Amino acid sequence: MLDSHYPNGMTRGDLQHVGELPRRYETRLKHLENERITTLDKIDQLHDYVHELDDEIRQLEFGDE
Repeated sequence: MLDSHYPNGMTRGDLQHVGELPRRYETRLKHLENERITTLDKIDQLHDYVHELDDEIRQLEFGDE
């Protein structure tokens, strides 16, 4: 598969060498960075939700409605 040529006559390895295609580790790195960002966003949303629940619990416990 590495020897198959693209329409411009270059191999996948050639295109990676000149920076036209990302190397496999670069693609994996970008994926992991995106997953990390997404997960941190989810954590922030959960923290916000927990704070909302805490506020509502306090209101119900102390009758501050």
